[in-house]
Amino acid sequence: MKLSTRFELDAQTPWVARHNDEVREVWDSYRADRPVRVPVLFTAARTLYHERHGLDWRGYYEDPDEMIRLQLEAAKYQRELPWGDHPLGESPERWEVRVDFHPIVTAASFGCPVLFRPDAVPAHHSLGLSMEECQALETPDLLTSGLLPKHATFIAQFDQRCAAEGLRFMGKPVARFKPTIPSTGGGIFSTALDLRGPEIMSDMYEAPEFAHAFLERIAEWRIALERTWTERDGMEYPLDHPGRGEIEVTDHGIDMLSAETYETFLGSLIDRLARKYGQVPSPFFHHCGRGTHLFRAVKQRCKFDRLHALTWPLNNIGRIRAEVGYDVWITAVIADTTLQQGPEATYAAVRSFLTPEVKGSGRICVWAAGEVAGIPAASYEAFYAAVKEFGRYR
Repeated sequence: MKLSTRFELDAQTPWVARHNDEVREVWDSYRADRPVRVPVLFTAARTLYHERHGLDWRGYYEDPDEMIRLQLEAAKYQRELPWGDHPLGESPERWEVRVDFHPIVTAASFGCPVLFRPDAVPAHHSLGLSMEECQALETPDLLTSGLLPKHATFIAQFDQRCAAEGLRFMGKPVARFKPTIPSTGGGIFSTALDLRGPEIMSDMYEAPEFAHAFLERIAEWRIALERTWTERDGMEYPLDHPGRGEIEVTDHGIDMLSAETYETFLGSLIDRLARKYGQVPSPFFHHCGRGTHLFRAVKQRCKFDRLHALTWPLNNIGRIRAEVGYDVWITAVIADTTLQQGPEATYAAVRSFLTPEVKGSGRICVWAAGEVAGIPAASYEAFYAAVKEFGRYR
C-alpha cells in the first residue's frame, strides 16, 4: 500500500502557525462555554480528494486496502486545507480507520437492492413490501446477511494491516476504530420506510397494531446487530448493563410525521425499550432532514442535550434554539445545495444564517459536510471566511 510520507505544507510557516493557534483558541473557548466565535467543522476533504484525483468510489467498497488508503489520504488532505477549525500540517497521535459501508448495511441485510455509484456514497432502493409480506418477513442473520460477510472480511484485513503489521502513516500508528458496528442507516422508522415504503404511514392510521409491532421488530433486530458486532470485537455491549447504555433516538424520515404521530409510535417505542433495558434515551440526536415541528416534543421526551446535523435552511434553527433551549449544543449544516451555487451565494447564506438568535451566547458550531460532488473549493473558502467574520462573539 503506497501512502504519502509528508504534508504539502509546513506547520512552522507563519500563516499556518497563526491558523493553528486560532483553532486551539476557538475550540478551547467553545468547550469552556466562553466562545470567541462559532467553530467550523470541515469534513469535505474526502469528496474533494476523490474529485482531485478522479477516483471512482466503487473501488473504495471493493478493496479493504483501498478503503484504508483513501481514509488516511483524505484525513491528511483535510489537514492541508485551511477551510475549517482543524490543525494544519500536524498528524494526530494516532490515525483511526473504520470499515465503512455507510449508509446501506441495514437495507442490504433486509434485501434492498444496493447501488454502488462512481461519484457518491452508495444508495439503495426500497422493497415496497405488502403488510402481509412484512409480517412474514424473517429478520436477517446477524452475521451472514447482505453485506455483513464482506464487512467481516474487511475487518480482518484492517486488523492484519493495523495490528499484525503495525501500519504507520506520517510517522504515527494507525488503528481500526472499535467496535466496528455495521452501519444501521438512519434509524427505526427509516428502516420501516425501506421495507414497507410510505405505506407505513397509512398503516399508523389504518393498522396501528401492525405498525407498532413492525417498528418494534426492527428496533430489536438493530439492537441485536449492534450487540453481535460489539461482542465480536471483544467488548461489552452497554445496553446489556442497566444504566450504562442509551436507547438510540436518531431517525430519518420522521419529518413526515406529526408530533402526535411521532409520540404515539416512536416516542412510545423508545420508552418501552428504555424500560426493558434499564436505560435512558440517548441525549444525542442526529437529524439531517426537515423537522422543525418535532424538536420540542422530542426534547420533552428524550431530554437531549446535543442536536447534530441540523440543516439550514431546511430547518428554522433560530426557532429551534428558542424552543429547545440555548443549553442544547447544536451542530448546524448549511445545505450542500447552497454551497453548490458558488462562493458568493455561500458567503451571503452564512451571513444570513448567523443571526443573534442562531448564535445565542454559544453552544453552536457549523459543519461543512461536503457529502456531494460538484461543490467548488472556493465555496468552502467563502464558508470559512464568512463564519470568521460574522460568527464572532468577542
